[in-house]
Parts: sequence; structure tokens; C-alpha cells
Amino acid sequence: MKLVNVPVLDAMHPSSFFPESNVTKTFRLHHAQQKIALPTMDGIHFEKVQAIVSLEANGNYTRIIFQDERSVLVCKTLQSMEALISNPRQFIRIHRSFTINLNMLQKYVKGKGGHVVMENGSNITVSAGKKHGFLNALEKYFG
Repeated sequence: MKLVNVPVLDAMHPSSFFPESNVTKTFRLHHAQQKIALPTMDGIHFEKVQAIVSLEANGNYTRIIFQDERSVLVCKTLQSMEALISNPRQFIRIHRSFTINLNMLQKYVKGKGGHVVMENGSNITVSAGKKHGFLNALEKYFG
């Protein structure tokens, strides 16, 4: 067994031990540009997750609204789409029928439940039952 001297660091920050590698930077960039496959009636659409403004339940389908005002009707439930997106901090359910992208949030207007105004100008009601969870998510996401 060989003994080695390990220098003691004044700042015990994790980044001191594991500096960001090029692989990590590439992964982070890829994750930010992540695309998902959206099964529709006419085929499969591939879209960037970051371009999604909101998701709206429509029975066993989900309408996805994008930043450029387009929308796509997907052959999956809202719950299935939330699992597919797999970013619970960025996407939050604010109503039984709506999930929003917090990066696209422009304004929250107080009220019984209140409502949000998204960057594309759409207004979405926050249900009274989801208000507390929504406000907690805002605090965690935006600090």
C-alpha cells in the first residue's frame, strides 16, 4: 500500500473536488436542447422541451402549446406527458387540466387560486387546491 499526501482545501465546495468537465458541459447543453418524441394522429413530432409553454389535458389526449403559438395534440394523457418530459422542477401542474413551463411564466396574479400569464400571452387559472404547491414550486425554482 502506498501513502500519498492529500492537500487540505480551505473551501470544501463540491466544485473544488469535481471541476466541470467538457463532457458535463456537453450533457448540460444537450439537456437544455433536449427534444422529445410526440406521438400524434399523423405521425411523430420531435420538439424541444424548452419551447413548450404549457400542456392542457383533453380527455386521453394532451394539447401542447409552444412558444411560437403552435399547438400539437398528442395521443397521451397529461400525466403520461409529464412523465415523458421528466423535469418536475421546471414543469408544474397548476390545475387538474394544466401544466406549465416555469421558464415561460411572465406573471402570477393573486386571487382565490389566482391565474398565471404566460410569455405567449395566455392566461391559465391556478386551482385553489394547487395554489400552495404552485407557490412552493415558484419559491424553489426562482429562489
